[in-house]
Formats: sequence, structure tokens, C-alpha cells
Amino acid sequence: MEGLDEWEGWNIEKPGTYVLVLHLARPARIVIGALGVVNLDAGYYLYVGSALNGLAGRLRRHLRTDGKRLHWHIDYLRTEAALVDVWWAVSPERLECEWAAALRRLPGVCEPVAGFGSSDCRCRSHLFYLADLPSPDDLAGLPFAVRASSKSARSETGPSDSSDRF
Repeated sequence: MEGLDEWEGWNIEKPGTYVLVLHLARPARIVIGALGVVNLDAGYYLYVGSALNGLAGRLRRHLRTDGKRLHWHIDYLRTEAALVDVWWAVSPERLECEWAAALRRLPGVCEPVAGFGSSDCRCRSHLFYLADLPSPDDLAGLPFAVRASSKSARSETGPSDSSDRF
């Protein structure tokens, strides 16, 4: 995954909610802060977060893997998991719990770590596991729209004004 330069013109300086799409190529045993030692299967992980002070700063932090202080649960997972995509929507509202509820309903999803990313809410977790990436049909039923960030998910002419369905 490349840096944020490829996302110029996508309004990421504004507040919003995002999903990090991560991949673990092999099973991993990771110490995740106060959550302790966690065993994770190989596969895809979807992490939901919000960035009410602006998406750009938060996404830049999540892109970095070297030299940053491990602060949030997701920082620990990022030491092992590759970031393969980011889905987001610009909004001043905190929507991460609503998005987490929607992801929880995807076929084949499970919540591998109770309390992950959800210490400031009542959600069981903001981290979801899938053996394979969800299909476009699975994503089409979700109650929110975001813009896909990967080069494969957007046209060569750059971002459009309309959001793609997540």
C-alpha cells in the first residue's frame, strides 16, 4: 500500500470514519498492550476507527510501521499485519460503532479479540476477522458508503465526487 499522496483530492483532511483492511500472511502471536498475548489466524482483519480531528493524520499514522510509539491496539497489530486497503467516509459524526455493527453481520466474520479498539464504547470489539476478503455482494448490503482508496478500486482519472458503495 502506498502513502497518502495517491489520495490527493479525496477530502481526507476532514473528520471521518475508516476501516483498515489488514492481512496476516501466517498465524501470529502478538502482545497487544493491556489486552495481553493474542493468537491470530492468517487471513484478513477489518479494523474500524474514527478520526474526528481529520482522516489524513490518523491514516498517516496507520501507514507507518517504523519508529512510532505503540499506543492504540491497532498499532500492535500493524507490527505484524500488512495494510492492504483503507475504506472511509468523511463525516463529523462518530460512526465507528454503527460501522462495527454492520461489519459484524458480514458472512463468515468473527471478532477475534474482545475489547480491541473499543475501550471507549460498549462494542465487544472494533476488529473483525475473515478468512478471505468479503465479496462486493457482501459489501453492497452494508448501510454506509465510503470511498475505496486502493488504486485498483478507483479510476485512473482520480477520485469521483460520488462515493463507491462499501
